[in-house]
Amino acid sequence: MPVKNYQDDLLKRLSNPHYASQYLKVALDETFKDGNKEAFILALNNIMQAKKMFKSLPETTEKSQEEIDQILGQKEQLTIENLLFILQLVGISIDFKPILD
Repeated sequence: MPVKNYQDDLLKRLSNPHYASQYLKVALDETFKDGNKEAFILALNNIMQAKKMFKSLPETTEKSQEEIDQILGQKEQLTIENLLFILQLVGISIDFKPILD
């Protein structure tokens, strides 16, 4: 029985925009719970990789790939502007809802 490579399988699933948005939502929810920002950054990285792998990123962007790698590599603080840029680039929006007890 063949063994699947987890990362390759994840990237394939993340090429689906609905799956990618739910994956990112779960990562952000977990960040709110435990404060682990690195997990959210990793989720963004995985989505970017999936988009590159399946060639669904725009060819030209305002920021170079090097700048995006720097943002996601935590070499600079993730600002709201950077987050919104990356979300727009991968085709994901933010949806706010009240927290219910």
